[in-house]
Amino acid sequence: MGTIAVRCAHPTHMVLAAWQISHGSDPAPMAHCHHRGDTTGSSTHANGAPMRIPAMRFLLAGLACVAAGGAASAEDRDGSVIGHWKGTYTCAQGLTGITLTIAEATPTSARALFHFYADARNPGVPTGCFTMSGAYRPGDGTLRLRGREWIIKPPEYQTVGFYGVVDALGSAFSGNVHGPGCTRFALTRIDAPGEDAGQCRLEIPALMGDLTAKGISDFLARDGRVELHIPFAFDKTEIAREAESQLDELGRTIASSTFADRRIGIHGHTDGSGSDDYNRRLSLARADAIALYLGQRFGISAERFTVKGFGASLLKNPGDPLDAVNRRVEVVLLDP
Repeated sequence: MGTIAVRCAHPTHMVLAAWQISHGSDPAPMAHCHHRGDTTGSSTHANGAPMRIPAMRFLLAGLACVAAGGAASAEDRDGSVIGHWKGTYTCAQGLTGITLTIAEATPTSARALFHFYADARNPGVPTGCFTMSGAYRPGDGTLRLRGREWIIKPPEYQTVGFYGVVDALGSAFSGNVHGPGCTRFALTRIDAPGEDAGQCRLEIPALMGDLTAKGISDFLARDGRVELHIPFAFDKTEIAREAESQLDELGRTIASSTFADRRIGIHGHTDGSGSDDYNRRLSLARADAIALYLGQRFGISAERFTVKGFGASLLKNPGDPLDAVNRRVEVVLLDP
């Protein structure tokens, strides 16, 4: 078994990735790579001696050491990365189409589906797809993904890792693909993967309230506050599963470079059922649960949060104290 050392071009730094070359083993961690070709390549050992690389039929469907042009942009990084991305990349098999569906993206967890297929200019490429997992850093847009399980597997193909940077507006994803015979990739956001996706689909959690990171950011920048509907079970403080997508959008926003130096107020509100003391305690406990969730998922320091529970003292609809609109969480920008 041999090892290739591939140096990834980058405007500000060089990334060294090592690939273990073997039909029977997975690539090295954080450098998952595959490549399709019928010729024997060459490289060098650490001592400079030539090294021959066995012939392989692998597809490089993912490890991307991305040149982060735009990562240092002065523009605010407040776009959401959740959704569908489409474009092409070039590797030993030639120009190849790709759709990447991202269903989750936080510093502690990311889920995606990598779907590759023939581009019209290179119709001989087979179709395949596999799930991916990893982590996302909202501050600089870095997304790391590793191939996990095949859904559709062409013969002699294997999963890969993916490492890239989403632009400041959350609309483009591009960079260098590194591996034998590989060059560049470029993806842009799309609304849906298309009817031809077949089995290569990944469900994206429904967003409570339809507020993306960009929408939350716009409200905070304009009004200094935003109201979110975060559902809780009756008399409970546990965050419901269906609320996580909205809280993740909030987390990506306040962890971004736009608001990284701001303290955040999390204010809980209830409806008018129950006593005043009970409602204050319940609203405070729920606001605490949200702050804890954001801290654990996004690594946000507890010192950035000021948590308050107002109970039913500030009803949004005073005419109907039991109206569901009164049960809400208000996120407020505070002084640095």
